Amino acid sequence: MALLYLRYRRVILPFSLWLFSLILVSVQSYQRGRAVRSPFSRGVSAAVTFPERAYASSRSGMVGSWKNYLYLVGIQKENLLLQKQIAFLEIENQRLQEQALENERLRSLLEFKQSLPYRSLPARIIGWDLSAYARTVTINVGFRDGVQKGQAVIGAKGLIGQIIDEPGRLSGPSWAQVLLITDPTSRVSVVVERTRDRGILEGIGKEDNLLLKYLAPEARPIKGEVVVTSGLGGIFPQGIPVGKIERIEQNPFSSSPQGRVRPSADFAHLEELLVIIGEARQ
Repeated sequence: MALLYLRYRRVILPFSLWLFSLILVSVQSYQRGRAVRSPFSRGVSAAVTFPERAYASSRSGMVGSWKNYLYLVGIQKENLLLQKQIAFLEIENQRLQEQALENERLRSLLEFKQSLPYRSLPARIIGWDLSAYARTVTINVGFRDGVQKGQAVIGAKGLIGQIIDEPGRLSGPSWAQVLLITDPTSRVSVVVERTRDRGILEGIGKEDNLLLKYLAPEARPIKGEVVVTSGLGGIFPQGIPVGKIERIEQNPFSSSPQGRVRPSADFAHLEELLVIIGEARQ
């Protein structure tokens, strides 16, 4: 401290004397007979007390700023909590909507099941194989549930495919592979519902397009007619809807017509199916 005084004594000493003189003059400048200070006295007082007032003002401002900061921190925490609650409610709402849609699908499937003259087993799709060379799905029922190779699989709107069990596409005790009618190796014996013209419906690897071939040369199906299973071949029961004819064209390799058929089932949104496991009810 002494070193600091010695270093700045040329400044500190004159400033101290000047400050003392101001105080002294301000005291002597009171107007006699009145308790009111003169303008000069008030000016000196303001100059002397400025540091204290500045400190008090800054302290008040700092306290106010700190309170505002704490308030904003609290608001931010509340916002984060509300955002989490909103996110949770949105997820829960989505889950309930999905559950409601699933219940609606299952109700439709149950009504369809009860209208069938066959014993059937409900199943859910748990796997897809939609490669360029295959159109198959895996369902959550298998041999121990009564599923067997060659059984027909249907949906609420029409034919889906058949159960297969072969190398590379094996079925098991609790699962089964379904060859979709859209698969390039799929063949289904069908008839045009109105004209009773028979043909073979082939998959071409597309979900919305099947090829109707081997119609009789004199067959004259028209656009919009319904195609159903014929019952021939012993795999698919008779009368199951398969699709509607969208276009008739000439077979480039024969004199017979052929048609493009849109499947009745929506293969892009399959979830629940029925496996036909028994003969017609008595």
